[in-house]
Amino acid sequence: MPQIKRRRDTEAFSLSFLDCICCGFGAIILVFILTVAERRSVARINVDDLDERVRRMETQVATTRNEVERVERLLAAAQAELPALQQKTTDTQLKLTDRQRQLLAMLEQTGKLREALATLLEQKKSLPTVDQSPIPIPEVDRRQYLTGVKLEGECVLFIVRTSGSMLGETVEEASAMLEENETRKREAPKWQRALRSLEWMIASLDEKTRFQVLLFNEDASLILPDRGDEWFSINDRQTLKQVVGRLREIVPGGSANLERAFFRVRTLSRLPDAIVLITDGLPTASDSFLSEGATNDEQRIRFFREAVRGLPERIPVSTILMPMSGDPAAPALFWELANRTRGALVSPAKTWPEA
Repeated sequence: MPQIKRRRDTEAFSLSFLDCICCGFGAIILVFILTVAERRSVARINVDDLDERVRRMETQVATTRNEVERVERLLAAAQAELPALQQKTTDTQLKLTDRQRQLLAMLEQTGKLREALATLLEQKKSLPTVDQSPIPIPEVDRRQYLTGVKLEGECVLFIVRTSGSMLGETVEEASAMLEENETRKREAPKWQRALRSLEWMIASLDEKTRFQVLLFNEDASLILPDRGDEWFSINDRQTLKQVVGRLREIVPGGSANLERAFFRVRTLSRLPDAIVLITDGLPTASDSFLSEGATNDEQRIRFFREAVRGLPERIPVSTILMPMSGDPAAPALFWELANRTRGALVSPAKTWPEA
């Protein structure tokens, strides 16, 4: 009987199955290993970032703590000073109260003063009015400017040059002004200074001193012809107004004949005790020496010496020499005249007599 071969038993877990299982398990282990390593790297990065943020926060906390401590110190100092400030405030309020009381007292006193002033003004209205002097009284201290100028004696004669040269400080300026109308000539700065100088000196006279004004250009005449050679008092306000009014009407022009002016002095019924001459240079005309056209330096010197020869003796002559270019011999000759007659020579600044 043939032998029957037995079939091999089928195994559930063969070599191929085990290989698959092992491979799968290995893959799982590999994935696990890779995943854990990546997580550790990410965790390390997050930890470093957190550490940096913690350090920054700690720095901020330290800074904030220091600031808080500083503020606490300031607060403590302020609290320590608070009582003193409160006391000072109280003192200030007390002082303010005193000032308010003083202010009220001053206001009350001011009201009384206003009432008193109103009463005085009412009383002033009832007083008789006094006419103001037509010539302003000069300051006493400024009289010293005229040191040496003889304004003393019973009678003082003012001789004022009214020629065309009194319109300007140069020949060209004076010639240009001669072409202007009469109003412009009267308003010429140099002529106005001469008038103010005359008025100022008249106002400087002593109350007991009398005066007269002699004007000269080609001719010579007294300021008020209808009053003759009468000597005026500075207390006569009406006469002063007439003199000032006449001076304001004068229009400078023509030449200057000093010889004729000095001769007119000799004809006065009462000779002056002092003469004040207001001029700007040597004469440009003479009765003793005839000339035509413009005169030169030599002729003007000759005219001056001839005029001085006719001047009465023993009368001090003081000269107020206004500025004029082109007449170089004038200061020396007028100084010679002042020295010989015991008078004075003054060359005033442009601001005199205002300053």
